[in-house]
Amino acid sequence: MKFRLALVAAVAFTLASPHVASAVFGDSSSPPPQTSAPAPAPATATPAPRSRRARPAATATPQPSGSPGETPPPPQFTTLDGVWEVELQSRDKTHYTHFVLQQSGQAGADVSGFWDLGGKPDKKIPITGTFDGRLFKLTATNAGTQFTFSGYVENYSDMVGLQNDGKLETAFTAEHRKKLKAIDQINPAGIPGLGVPNGPGGYGH
Repeated sequence: MKFRLALVAAVAFTLASPHVASAVFGDSSSPPPQTSAPAPAPATATPAPRSRRARPAATATPQPSGSPGETPPPPQFTTLDGVWEVELQSRDKTHYTHFVLQQSGQAGADVSGFWDLGGKPDKKIPITGTFDGRLFKLTATNAGTQFTFSGYVENYSDMVGLQNDGKLETAFTAEHRKKLKAIDQINPAGIPGLGVPNGPGGYGH
């Protein structure tokens, strides 16, 4: 028991010594040793995003400048003068004949010529009529029957109308043709012996 007390006293004395206490417990007045903070990792340069190649701005394709308007061709016909191919539309067939016409009078209001029925010998019947610039009316007499053609004209190149013989009406069309022969352009009324309908050497026979 005395030995234990002596040991405790010795330990207490030793701890009371400032050098021993500082050696065992450390000096509380001394600041703790500073530890150096780890150095930050060196910053690596972030590669800049690769920029896309800028597309060239779209430029409007220059349009060809408007060429001067082409002059429309002149109309092929400006009068009724000349040869017309006539198509008479009957119930069972189409009959082809011809008009040879010539305008005269004020503003071409008067029309004369002949109706060429063809055949052998060629049968040509005098024809007369009127025209107001669009509407026409033509009259011809064959074998005692009077035929009337009436209708309208488009651009002096086409006729559309009806033929009336006093009993029935027949639709017809006519197309302006180029001149055939110079002899066909002669007005039969100007030839002695040919301008008298139903006379000796005349038409209607």
